[in-house]
Amino acid sequence: MRAHATDMTPPGVVVAGRAVGRMDAVAIRTIDDYLLAMKTSFEPSAAGDRSLVLQYEFTGREQGICHAAIAAGEIQVARGPHPSPSVVVRADFDLWVHVIAHDIDGLIAYQDGLYAVEGDYLALMDSDLWFSRP
Repeated sequence: MRAHATDMTPPGVVVAGRAVGRMDAVAIRTIDDYLLAMKTSFEPSAAGDRSLVLQYEFTGREQGICHAAIAAGEIQVARGPHPSPSVVVRADFDLWVHVIAHDIDGLIAYQDGLYAVEGDYLALMDSDLWFSRP
């Protein structure tokens, strides 16, 4: 049986040769994996006192809507839409996983029309620094 980030393994623990709980394209296979990776890789000191609600509308192999609400140095993640997101990202799930893992340049992918953003794009770019990478 293959281990996934949804096993609730603490961040930085290695499962099947890969660090789990970080923004790692290999460890993220489902929307639940993505939400767990966001929660466990969040760096409160990097976000500071900023507030932002990131909503993702995924298509492709994994389909669905989820969001992350960040405020006062804390993050809450959940499936489903948020009533008032700051930013909405519409993307193929597998493409987005590679963007957040920095396997694909997110700005170039955006400029090429591979995903869409509604709302505060600059806040989305800034929030990338609020999550640790392997």
